[in-house]
Amino acid sequence: MEQILIVEDDKNIRETLQEIFELSGYRVSTAINGKVGYDAIIEDCPDIVVCDVDMPVLDGFELLLALNQRLKDTAVPPFLFLTAKVEPQFLRQGMNLGADDYILKPFGHTDVLNSVRLRLDKRSKLLKNGNLDALNVSTSVFEKLALPCDEGLILISFDEIIKCQADRAYCTFHLANGKSILVSKSMKEFEQLLIAHKFVKVHKSTIVNINYAKRYLRGKGGQLIMSDASIVYVSVRRKEELMQVLRQQTNIGI
Repeated sequence: MEQILIVEDDKNIRETLQEIFELSGYRVSTAINGKVGYDAIIEDCPDIVVCDVDMPVLDGFELLLALNQRLKDTAVPPFLFLTAKVEPQFLRQGMNLGADDYILKPFGHTDVLNSVRLRLDKRSKLLKNGNLDALNVSTSVFEKLALPCDEGLILISFDEIIKCQADRAYCTFHLANGKSILVSKSMKEFEQLLIAHKFVKVHKSTIVNINYAKRYLRGKGGQLIMSDASIVYVSVRRKEELMQVLRQQTNIGI
């Protein structure tokens, strides 16, 4: 039976999560702060940790940092952070420490269970294939992007994004399912995260997912034809960088 450690100082949230996981067949242990959680991880080696960020004694980020330093030659268990904060710089801090995902408060039962199951299955597959090195490497790349919009906060997989286009203090994300999301933050707020996921900035106002580029039309700067049939203009300044990327792609007409 897989073991989940919940590190959460709020008793109501801690007990709610414990009930959700136990009813789903998991073995659950709990810790009321990061210090207690640290000792539990060292002693019990849980299969996954669901951890609040803002806690007394030792917060979630400090806990993961301490584990990375202590368990240098041993895999730190998958870490899912609980938080209500969505600022990119805040999310990036956890990513750089090796966080596997964020669970946003308030959370739904299904979302929590799906996030945990996804990470446990990934870990199990790596262990089965003997890929221990992959378990020991802290990733600085987050797998979802938190987008604040009129509907609230939306978590979008990077693989779903075709392009991001700036509109002054706002920006619009165009998705593979045909939807567009107007976000109440500038494109600059997301630029570093997108580029870390192999997106390419082709214009001061446009960043594209190169996997959705279908054809490049030559010109002074040129144009990209995207999978949604949209045309993206390439600035002269960005052309050479784009061409270097395109030369490595075999599925894009040049």
